[in-house]
Amino acid sequence: MPEFHPDIHDYLESVENSKSVNVKGFEWLIYKIRAHTGLSYEVSSLVLKHFFQDIRNAMLRGDIVALNGFGKFLVSSPKNTNNKQRIFVKFMPYTQLSNKLNE
Repeated sequence: MPEFHPDIHDYLESVENSKSVNVKGFEWLIYKIRAHTGLSYEVSSLVLKHFFQDIRNAMLRGDIVALNGFGKFLVSSPKNTNNKQRIFVKFMPYTQLSNKLNE
């Protein structure tokens, strides 16, 4: 079993930044998973947590995470610095998603 980093909810609550993260969105996603699969709340919540945890772990390893028809997540750092503390997540939407959002 892969080594997991801190729980996604604990992580989001501990991050100090200027942009708020809406954890309530997780409840909506859990509801959608339950509606489409018939799984219990607990199992749906676990599936969603593991999904985000796997994406996070992959990015921490330096992998690019691509979701077909949605976009890709990758870890990036500015080219003008060697400071490892300036590493951030970058999202690059696929053309289909960009076109839908711009309609």
